[in-house]
Amino acid sequence: MTELLYLNDTYLFQAQANIVEISNDEFGDYVVLDQTIFYPQGGGQPADNGSINADNFSFKVSHVVLTPESEVRHYGESSGDLVEGEVNLNVDESRRVHNAKLHSAGHLLDCAVAELGLKIKPTKGFHFPVGTYVEYEGVLENGNQYKGPLEVIINRMVEDDIPIVVKDLDSKEAEKEGIKAPEGKSARFVEFEGHVGCGCGGTHIDSSKGLGRIVIRKLKSKKGNTKISYALEDYPI
Repeated sequence: MTELLYLNDTYLFQAQANIVEISNDEFGDYVVLDQTIFYPQGGGQPADNGSINADNFSFKVSHVVLTPESEVRHYGESSGDLVEGEVNLNVDESRRVHNAKLHSAGHLLDCAVAELGLKIKPTKGFHFPVGTYVEYEGVLENGNQYKGPLEVIINRMVEDDIPIVVKDLDSKEAEKEGIKAPEGKSARFVEFEGHVGCGCGGTHIDSSKGLGRIVIRKLKSKKGNTKISYALEDYPI
């Protein structure tokens, strides 16, 4: 099991760790560490990139995966003699912050949808830099009529500088929020203070103000679901 340091600090871009395994599979060469600051792709958020370095080698991390056994595999290419032992970790800071903002903006969109009183339920998000959206269960007739009001509400929330709160819920607390805690473990719950939240293992910024202006690109209902596409004005597509 790899200790997930990124859960405690989105802005932790450098750290030390120990290599505990060097191997390969059908996806390429990978390194397993005792702890990591690299976010593995999942929850609609792309993986971190960066490097793992020591005196005698460098390993360029191009993809990261969390296995069902809670082992984080860092895929990439090495130069020099890759050996087990202590290493320095470096995450691509700009990529991490961009992805964290997109993910946080998706959560704030849920809050704005609830504030507007739209009777749709969030089911999944796609927080990649291109094609970013949140999908909801339920249909909105003539959905684009809500585009303007939704954009006004979400950007008012940005200006309100609402803190993001991360909680570790026990099984009973998690059940009240409609999520499940793994047996013998807590469930991570993320919310903008005073607004709706959800179970989430992603990286997030500290508060809504850091998102900058959010653009609601379109609302589209199809097959019982509604997709709301959005973008951050500070990161033009």
